[in-house]
Amino acid sequence: MALSDDEYVAQVVASIAHWRARNAAFLEAAARIDPDPVHQAVSARFDSNGTLLELQIAPTALSDYTNVELEAIITDVLRQTRASVHTQMMELFEKYLAPGSPGFKPDILGVPYVTPPE
Repeated sequence: MALSDDEYVAQVVASIAHWRARNAAFLEAAARIDPDPVHQAVSARFDSNGTLLELQIAPTALSDYTNVELEAIITDVLRQTRASVHTQMMELFEKYLAPGSPGFKPDILGVPYVTPPE
C-alpha cells in the first residue's frame, strides 16, 4: 500500500527524530567511556576520536623505574588505552548507529525502531 504524501512526510519526520535521538544517546554513551587502567604509575585519557587529552605520570615514577622501563610503561599505557577506547567506540557505533550490523540494537532507546519510508 502506497503512503499518501502526508503519511510519507510524517514517517520521514519520525525517522529523522528517531535518528537524532539515537545519535544523542550514542554521543552520551561515548562520553562515558572509561577504559580499565593499564598501569598504576601512568594513566592516559583519549577523546572519542582517539586524540590524547591527558597523560598523567605518578611523581614517584622516575625513581621507581628506569628511563627505559618508564618509556615502555608509557608506550603500553598509550597503546592499550587508545585501543580500548577505539574498541568501545566501535561497539557503541554498532549498537546505536549501524542498522546492518549484527550488534545493532533497534530498540536501544526503549522505543520501537523507526525506519525511513521506502
